[in-house]
Amino acid sequence: MKLVMTLAVGDDAELVDAQIAYHANAGVDVVLASVEDPTADTRAILEQYVRAGCLQLRGADSPTQLARLAASDQGADWVISSEPGEFWWPRAESLKETLVAIPPRYTIVQALIRDFLPHAGDEFFAERMTVRRSLQSGTTTGAPAELLKRAHRSDPEVVVEPGGWISGPRDVPLRAWYPFEVFRFPAARAGVDDDAFARGLPDGSLVSDTRLRDALAQLRIASAGDSDGRFALPENGVSRLALRSPDIVDDAAYAVECAAVGEVDVALLESHIEDLEGRIAWLEQRFWPRVLRRLSRIGRRTGP
Repeated sequence: MKLVMTLAVGDDAELVDAQIAYHANAGVDVVLASVEDPTADTRAILEQYVRAGCLQLRGADSPTQLARLAASDQGADWVISSEPGEFWWPRAESLKETLVAIPPRYTIVQALIRDFLPHAGDEFFAERMTVRRSLQSGTTTGAPAELLKRAHRSDPEVVVEPGGWISGPRDVPLRAWYPFEVFRFPAARAGVDDDAFARGLPDGSLVSDTRLRDALAQLRIASAGDSDGRFALPENGVSRLALRSPDIVDDAAYAVECAAVGEVDVALLESHIEDLEGRIAWLEQRFWPRVLRRLSRIGRRTGP
């Protein structure tokens, strides 16, 4: 199976470096990156990954163009359309391990977005930003497209809408199961009020999450002695990353959040059903008068 990620490269060189290295170790075969006028630091990082064979640079291609190229030029089986500062975290040992198990009839797998709060400081971003928003408090806000991201089977006619929402000629999402989380980090180094952390952690609306910090630390340790980059890349196709499978406590907490999001997704589905019912009613309003007129004409022809 071939997994391709598309990426609109941002200006934060630190994030770009970690994002490409992490996904190369998490199961992505190649990253197609759209980049325009990168900084010198970002260009140097990108060229490093091009030499390593895990990145191909494009010009100002749109996310839709990149996703279609993944199908037509790369022969991808699955595509992840990503944005700056996003890290796709599998609730398994790798991204591919999850995708291989998806039944063929499903074309879309959805992921739960995890927004990390900015935190001031000069340390590495994953060391500073270890607090994220949670749905454990029982409050769900936003439309499904704001709470979920989509990975999709490759399709030369796919459309990547603003915000990364995926649509195509054959949308069959696997619902009520979110086997990926998308860790989303802000590029800005601006901090937030420490009181916000103090308020949010006790009520469950904010939680501490160090999974990406620990994963990137693994890659930094593995790269010790290497001169090519800050993070280690897979060696002979073998990842340098050992992802921890969730335990029963993690799964239980995650199920609570997935249930809340699932209700939002069902609301979207109900909206589609209502729209379909409206269209059927409109067709019926046109159909029965035509039937009655036809019967009336038949009656006149066969009458005494």
